[in-house]
Amino acid sequence: MAASWAGFGSSMLLTLCLLTGVPSRSRAVQWPFLVAYSSLVLTFITSQSRTSLAMDVLIWAAVMAVLTVGIKYRRLDRLRFLLCPPAPGPPRP
Repeated sequence: MAASWAGFGSSMLLTLCLLTGVPSRSRAVQWPFLVAYSSLVLTFITSQSRTSLAMDVLIWAAVMAVLTVGIKYRRLDRLRFLLCPPAPGPPRP
């Protein structure tokens, strides 16, 4: 229940920030997005039947970690470097 209210409040804050012209790269937009999206995931996961609460919290923490890394390394070239190794350069003579 608390996760759904946290998500609702964060999404309202996010909407207000974006409508008033706050830049999307600012922390005033990034962190409400993180809270709103992760609480949406937590609310969905905990509503499923036959799952343990510990597993639900672990999945939520993993989603939080992935989103945090995605927000921190927002540029595609930085994110690609984390996900796959750089291509080898030309051979040296």
